[in-house]
Amino acid sequence: MKTLFITICALVCASLSAKDLGTHPVFKHYIGSWKAEGELKGENNVITIKEEWTGKTDGDNAFLIEGTRTINGDTQPFKWAITYNEGADSYDATVSGADGAQMLRFEGRAFEANLTLELKAITGGGQSAITIIDSFKGEARDVLESKVTSTGDAGQTTLEGVIKHQKEKSAP
Repeated sequence: MKTLFITICALVCASLSAKDLGTHPVFKHYIGSWKAEGELKGENNVITIKEEWTGKTDGDNAFLIEGTRTINGDTQPFKWAITYNEGADSYDATVSGADGAQMLRFEGRAFEANLTLELKAITGGGQSAITIIDSFKGEARDVLESKVTSTGDAGQTTLEGVIKHQKEKSAP
């Protein structure tokens, strides 16, 4: 009986610790091909952004987003890698260029109730940070709005805006 109890506990603990991001209520909506457009505005500064990207799982505990981003006419590849951090019950995300250069690390949480992912990266001293809040819109969950806010060392907003992503329809 003791062995059966230990086996059941081990199975339950294993299933609780694994986060299959392909079936996760939030991440499953990122799967597919997307196109995006938006603007980030700051004092005397407007940044236009266009993206094309694909989201897919990478094993049970990781999610990848890869594509190209055009910022004010300059197109560069980018790659997000998102993993579940069991110890902190949160998500670790890194974004970088295709060759791994210019990596930025975010920490965040996924909220199943409103299908939202919130990520934050500390970018310097004080309160300097970049915060991204992704939320899915509509019944089909084929629109994703990314609210981006950048703050300076004193906590003041230096840049903010929304990038709207539209999932591309699959061919029949």
